[in-house]
Amino acid sequence: MKFLLLTTGGTIASVASAQGFVPALSGEKLLAACPLLMGFEHDLEIVDVFSKDSSNVHPQDWLTLAESIRKAGIRGAGDCDAVVALHGTDTLAWTSSALSYLLYDVTTPVVLTGSMLPPGAPGSDASENIYAAFQFALQLALYTRGGVAVAFADTLIHGPRVTKIDSRRKKAFVSVDYPLLGEMKDKGGHKVAWLTPHSPKFSGRRLWDVPAFETDIALVPIFPGMKASSLDAIIASAKAVVLEGYGLGGVPYMHENLLEPIGRGIASGVPIVLRTQSPFGGTDPSIYEVGRKALDLGVLSAGDMTREALMVKLMLLLPLFHGKELAEHLGTAFCDEVA
Repeated sequence: MKFLLLTTGGTIASVASAQGFVPALSGEKLLAACPLLMGFEHDLEIVDVFSKDSSNVHPQDWLTLAESIRKAGIRGAGDCDAVVALHGTDTLAWTSSALSYLLYDVTTPVVLTGSMLPPGAPGSDASENIYAAFQFALQLALYTRGGVAVAFADTLIHGPRVTKIDSRRKKAFVSVDYPLLGEMKDKGGHKVAWLTPHSPKFSGRRLWDVPAFETDIALVPIFPGMKASSLDAIIASAKAVVLEGYGLGGVPYMHENLLEPIGRGIASGVPIVLRTQSPFGGTDPSIYEVGRKALDLGVLSAGDMTREALMVKLMLLLPLFHGKELAEHLGTAFCDEVA
């Protein structure tokens, strides 16, 4: 089999400097620092796509990375059986969501990983995560499963269902309201990749010839006492608003009535999407009055999409659709990102 390793920088490629950790290691050096991969008897091509702290990653970088993967070929039409991409953890969930949409038709499995500590740091998780990513990619290729996934801390998570919940610990990522795709399990003194029976579904629908991202979107968490005038100003300055409400999607209307600026915004043509502030459980504004009043104004529900999957999806849809069409496509599952 042939594998493609793509590097983009991040902690996993970082070294110490006078300004703190900065990405500097090439893919070749990273593989050399991964003794667990010794004996991995498959063809491997390495491409250093860019080298950034992932806090600096921009939607244009998602397009660059997607194009690099497409150049490797789609299984059956190219010569690449699986792709492993190394990425910083801070925006890893954003990139995995973006690639899940951009590579909807690529049947070659794409596995992203990173690390919480640089390769040279004591107790670094870089080598074990790289090893796991390749082992998962191999199993996905053998079982002809496509899609984008994240390998981290011995688990394999579906790309648009990943979110980062810890800024320091090695188990930094979780799968949100979605089964794990795989786990690393101990076997005779070493770990092997085990895939779960769950395999994501893909719609295969193509919505764009040349994808473009509209980033003029406001992401606004509601808080007790939030001024309606502040929300008015935010809505007036954006092309779309993602509003993070309480619980299942509650929006306060007593004291400061946030429904009024929401109604004005929707009447002026600004789409407003309501999601929960809770990491799990999803959004359903129809359950409580504080959500239904917002729905009656025309607010759209995010369902059980993660923040990253919702925002990236909205970025891709806004240049193409508005009104009822936008609402329809936002609620449609393209890559098992929403139930």
